[in-house]
Amino acid sequence: MLRNQPTMEYKLVLDHMHEGVIIIDSETRVLYANKSYYEILGISVDSIQNKLLKESQPNARIIKVLETGTPVINSEFLVDTTSIRVVANIIPIKIEGKISGAVSVFRDVTEVTELTTELERLKGYTKYLEEELMNHKERKLFSGLVGSDQKIQMVVEKINKVASTDTTVLITGESGTGKEVVANSIYNISSRFGKPFIKVNCAAIPESLLESEFFGYEEGAFTGSRKGGKIGKFELANTGTIFLDEIGEMPPSLQAKLLRVLQERVIEKVGGTSPIKIDVRIIAATNANLKELVEKRKFREDLYYRLNVFPINLPPLKERQTDILPLAIQFLKEFCKEHKKQLSFSAEVQHVFKSYQWPGNIRELRNVIEYAVIMCEKSGRITLDKLPDYLSSSNKITNNMETDNILLYKQFEQIEEKAIREALIKTKGHRSDAMKLLGLSRKKFYKKINEYGIF
Repeated sequence: MLRNQPTMEYKLVLDHMHEGVIIIDSETRVLYANKSYYEILGISVDSIQNKLLKESQPNARIIKVLETGTPVINSEFLVDTTSIRVVANIIPIKIEGKISGAVSVFRDVTEVTELTTELERLKGYTKYLEEELMNHKERKLFSGLVGSDQKIQMVVEKINKVASTDTTVLITGESGTGKEVVANSIYNISSRFGKPFIKVNCAAIPESLLESEFFGYEEGAFTGSRKGGKIGKFELANTGTIFLDEIGEMPPSLQAKLLRVLQERVIEKVGGTSPIKIDVRIIAATNANLKELVEKRKFREDLYYRLNVFPINLPPLKERQTDILPLAIQFLKEFCKEHKKQLSFSAEVQHVFKSYQWPGNIRELRNVIEYAVIMCEKSGRITLDKLPDYLSSSNKITNNMETDNILLYKQFEQIEEKAIREALIKTKGHRSDAMKLLGLSRKKFYKKINEYGIF
């Protein structure tokens, strides 16, 4: 059995290593763990120091190595507490032929991305690029719809269903939830892909110019009009798709003319005398409650029902807790590529991301990460001091509740296991029905039943 703690000289070296290091004795008592170990796992020092690891982390790989005596070399796995992927080397410590402990050294894989990219190039970068080009359209569709949340998966399903039709779509949701991303996705896999895709922000055009912007005008239609007239947005979108963003801001005078477009598929230019037939697919979006606007007589009821043929509602980010980190990681990859940096999130930053309410939704999350990437050096972890000041303040408030949250977290596994077992009982063992009842994806459901030994 190991009795001695690392000497001061060795401890000084280990404390400054970027890799996580932990040493346990034959009873799994933690003799030493460096700062990087706590950061990567997202735990506090006093939670394991001089305590039995089998009590706090019974499934830790180092315990299995201690029991079997078989080293684990270059093993890649995901740290559940922080969603950081690491590569570990775990070796048993033998004294006089007897296993007396074990040591684990692991590293955040994020910081070796450049090596992985180089390896891909050496294996056949040409083939890799061909595959990327072939899959570009499909990948672009879901680039802004990352997440396993049931609500966002329903959005993806609706996009797939409606994209191949010419049905009018109304996208609703708070500002910053990704309404334009949904519109882009519908267009990208529609039969009209490659044809005109015209985007109009109804709130950004002065009311006096809306009609001429939408439908165009004939030469001499009004003072200051362009010689030869002008083609409007609808005519530009002919045979393609038009996206009307912030449709709730459209003035009543124009609503009647839009209704005619939806009903008859014809437009009439300002100053024109003959209608022009058009073939346009319409996608509209708003963060306003159109039903309330109808009740207040600020939006035409008949137009509302013409637009609301196929509604798609986007949930706010605060209702998609499980998707916050996946979205953050995607944005981090994008900005790291743009700014040529190699970064990952500290456990503290991930905690802030998950506890913050995100009133600005996905747009706010994206802005925060772009800010943090710019603030950081070329490589390392994004820490709390690299986030905008208001997020640092929110973390101070959250930390006051940390004790209660830790107690709840410790009870979570027991509650989760009971919930899965009850769901299987209620569905008479039908796993597909149990997944739906719990709101879990197939992959996550089977991962959980394996973890809890439910068969």
